[in-house]
Order: sequence, then C-alpha cells, then structure tokens
Amino acid sequence: MALSLCIIVAILLVLTSTVLFASAQSQTEIENKVLWVDVKGFISSATSENIADAINQINSDSNHSQYSAIILVLDTPGGSLDATLNILEIMQKSPVPIITYVFPQGTSAWSAGTIILLAGDYAAMSPVTTIGSAQPVLGTTPVNDTKVINALKEKIVSVAEVHDRNVTQAARFITDNDNLTPEKALDRKVIEVVAENPQDLLNKADNATVRTNNGTKVLDLSNAEIVKHNPSLRVMLVDFLSNPLIATTFFTIGFFALIYGLTSPGFGAEIAGATLIILGFVGQGFDINWAAFALLAIGVGLLAYELYSPGFGALGIGGIAVISIGSVLMITQPVRPLLIQEEHLGNLAVISALITLPFGAFTGFITYKVWLSKHKSRVDFTFQNREGTALDAISKNKYGFVLIGGEYWKAKSSKSEINKGDKVRIIDKQGHILIVEPVV
Repeated sequence: MALSLCIIVAILLVLTSTVLFASAQSQTEIENKVLWVDVKGFISSATSENIADAINQINSDSNHSQYSAIILVLDTPGGSLDATLNILEIMQKSPVPIITYVFPQGTSAWSAGTIILLAGDYAAMSPVTTIGSAQPVLGTTPVNDTKVINALKEKIVSVAEVHDRNVTQAARFITDNDNLTPEKALDRKVIEVVAENPQDLLNKADNATVRTNNGTKVLDLSNAEIVKHNPSLRVMLVDFLSNPLIATTFFTIGFFALIYGLTSPGFGAEIAGATLIILGFVGQGFDINWAAFALLAIGVGLLAYELYSPGFGALGIGGIAVISIGSVLMITQPVRPLLIQEEHLGNLAVISALITLPFGAFTGFITYKVWLSKHKSRVDFTFQNREGTALDAISKNKYGFVLIGGEYWKAKSSKSEINKGDKVRIIDKQGHILIVEPVV
C-alpha cells in the first residue's frame, strides 16, 4: 500500500513538473514575439491610425506580455506633417520598445519617414537605402518660414536627444535637406545598425540597451517570432481614400456626376456624385483645404445657376475652370505643410491634372455645343400642309384636336362652330394652339 502510494505521488510529481515546464516554455515562446508593422507609401491619417491599432493590440491585457518590441518598417516618400506629429505622440505611448527599420533594400524613408526613423527607440537601415530631405513643402514650394522651420527643427532635435542620437545631423535634415546612406547614417550616429534582413536585425538588436520615454530598457529578441500586423478594414478603407490620386479622382468624377444628375434627374447620378464627393473629403482627413473646397462649391453653384438660366456662357465655363482648379489645389496646396519630397508631390500634381483635364475638356465640349444651339438663328415654324380634319367638335370657346399633315394638334375655331369630321384650314397659331376655320 505504501509502495503504491509512493508510485502515485512520483507520477503526479513528474506530470506536474512536465506541465510546469511546458507552460514555462510556452510562456517563453509567447513573450519572445515582435510585432511587424508596415509603414508604406504616403504618410496619412490612415498610417497613424494603423500604428495606433498596433500599439492598442500590445496594450490589450491578453497580449501585453506576448511582445518584446514593435518594428515599424519604413518605405515612404513622406506625407502629412500633422499625421507625422501624431505618429510621434502615438509612439511615445508604446508599452514596449519600438524599432524603426528602413526595409527592404533599395527603398527609402524620406522626409516624414526620416523623422519617424529618428523617433524609434532603436533605428536601423538595410543596405542600399536612403533617408533625408525632411524640409516641409507647401504645394511644390519648400517652406522657408523660420517659424515653421525652427519649430520642426527643435521637434526633431528633441526626438534625437531622447534616444542619444546626433542632434546636429537631425537638424540638418530639416534645414539643409541632407540625404544619408546606411553607412553614413551609422557613422554619424543617426541609426544603431545596418541590417540586411529582419533576422539579421533581431540578432544585432538582441540585448541592446535603448532609451525610451518610459526609461532605459534592454531588448530581449533571442528566438523572437515576427508577427505581422494586419490593418483593420477601417484602416484599409481610409488608406485607400487617403491616396491623393484616389481623392482627386473621386472629387473630379463626383462633381461632374453631380452636374449631370442636376441636369438629368431620375438616373441617380446626383446621388453617386454626392457620395464620391463625401468619400473624397474622408480621404483628405484633417488636411482638407477649405479654400479649395470653397472653390469647388462656387464652381458647382455657377454651373447649377447657368444650367437653369436662359443662356449658357461665361458662368458655365467659369464654373468648370473653378472646379478644375479646386480639384488640383485639394492636393497640391494643402492648408498645412507636408513632409514629402518635392519631386513626388510634383508628380502627383501632374497626374492629378491629367485626370482632371479630360473631364473638363468633355464638359467644355458639351458646353460649346449647347452654346451654339442656343445662339443659332431662330427659324419660324411653318406647316407643310395647312388643311386637315377635325377630330372633335370645336368652337371659339371649346378646344379640340385636329389632324393636319399626319400630326395631332390642339385647336379652336376662329368664329363658327366646327363639327367632328369637318375639313378645317389653319389661319393662325398661338403658342401650341392652332386657330382654324371650316373649309367651305
């Protein structure tokens, strides 16, 4: 009996030890995870929302202990200054260290991407990549206002100081539009390492001491599993609408559809146009250019007024011009500065014009044709046959229909009463009413 009890106790101890060991091993595997977040294309409100979602995933009670770090993978020409500053604030709230990484090879993190790179707790670049050119622009013109430049320069300097990076070089990204390769960035203490691939990055960053807003931390990335963050449906929709080309296309098609709907009601074009316009506004986020919106509204008002007025001329053509300018300004002249390369923004403006011009040319052609038709010489209406047959009894005070030249006309008698079936002759026309008399 005692022997059996000892055997049972031994088995229980072995099972307990096995469960505890498996649990500890599983916990170790869970804790060594890294969240991979892609930051690609134009930096917009969708980008900041996606990063916020990733950090919220880390902050959730069930996932907080699963991740050792977040990797923001940068491949961007730049974007909105407001969105960039919002991303910096979001990064400061991260419960785990954030690694910023320019990847894959051959890509760049210019302008806004450079600022985000410097804000990382641990910064890295893959070979044959580039950073720099962070001077803000308005339209295609660089901003030289010292108020804006100095504010942004001090912001990026403070970000560099927190992470013990080269503050002089950080400032030059704004003031001198410096561009650096990975080797130069490493030599000037802008980044911590050059890593060929994600696994190389994890190996080099493991056990590194980083300075975060929550104090000094040591990265534990040994055997870390990379988990890719998938954007939510909302983020994907906002990201799609935030594309400047998509927003411009929606605005252009929407306004012309709205115009068509106002002139030809019943087909639903006005509803489709209004929907596209609203989606275009959503895509603009917090960077909506109210001046451009006013131009668009004025343009639509001019066209709507002209379409319901007696003539179609200068007001209609002016409305088309205002809409075209407003659509282009909605991208190339935002209210707030952008952190993006001038060449990239210039390309967006050219493509925007190429999208807008065909619609403007088509509407202009229609306008020209309508103008010609309204200014043609008036031709007096004449009947090929001035005699016909009464289909109803007609008198001076009683209307009826007559058949003349194979056409039905409403008519009344000039003097005497006319019976159904009598032959009649046209003697006058008052609007759409014929004045007839009996043929004797």
